[in-house]
Parts: sequence; structure tokens; C-alpha cells
Amino acid sequence: MKYLDLVELIKEKPAYTKAGVKIGDFGVVMSERTVDGKWQVVFSEFHTGKDIADIMVDEEDLRVYDKMPDDKIPKNN
Repeated sequence: MKYLDLVELIKEKPAYTKAGVKIGDFGVVMSERTVDGKWQVVFSEFHTGKDIADIMVDEEDLRVYDKMPDDKIPKNN
């Protein structure tokens, strides 16, 4: 994992839920290295770009993508 990687949250934890982030949300890694196995990630709404949360996330709770998978793009209502 590295700075500006596209990531998906794949595990739920109370700290993530409290910040407004849920399984399946996408974000971008904003740190250049881990801090105690956690990465700083900014999660944003897909179609608006409005930030949901800027939080530290355990590395094992994230999946890295090269690009947004077509089947993960939410419909714009």
C-alpha cells in the first residue's frame, strides 16, 4: 500500500462506523507510511467528492485497487 492508493473498506469496526464509514466505501490513502499498522484514508461520496471521513484504518481492513471496478460504481440517483 502506498500514498494515493485507491482503497475499499472491507471490515467493519466501531471507530469506522462512528466516523460515518461503512463496508464497501472507497477512499484514498493520504499517508506515505503506516503508523502502528494503520493508514490515513480520506473517504468521499462517489458522485459528489464530498468527504465523509479522514481516519486511520488498519491495513488488513482495506483492499487496494488499481482503478475503480465497474461493478463497484454506485448508480447516481
